[in-house]
Amino acid sequence: MQAEKLETQIEKVKSQLLKLGEMRPGSLSRQYSACQKPGCKCVDPITPQKHGPFYQLSYSHRGKSTTQFVRPQFVPQVRKQLAAYKKFRALTQKWVALALELSKLKLEEARSAVSQHPRTR
Repeated sequence: MQAEKLETQIEKVKSQLLKLGEMRPGSLSRQYSACQKPGCKCVDPITPQKHGPFYQLSYSHRGKSTTQFVRPQFVPQVRKQLAAYKKFRALTQKWVALALELSKLKLEEARSAVSQHPRTR
């Protein structure tokens, strides 16, 4: 009974994984900069106004760190992809936890079945 419940939960996780769509790892940050050119608004001594915002995506894949700028019109799409990746990670961690619990349960059931049936020689 418990094993069936775990298997049902695993199937639910698999189903949710199939619905994720586009995803990407990383984080998106908003950046501002000052060019420091004489006369520019970013170096105004009274009310400096930095340039930006610029959106920067940072992530690591296969041991390589990558940073790239994202145009403002693509920010909503990138945020959706980042959220999908976070959900992917959470679902796969849940799947592993359920699989470990199911394996442990099956091993215990097998041990109790063996101990209930004495060996015949």
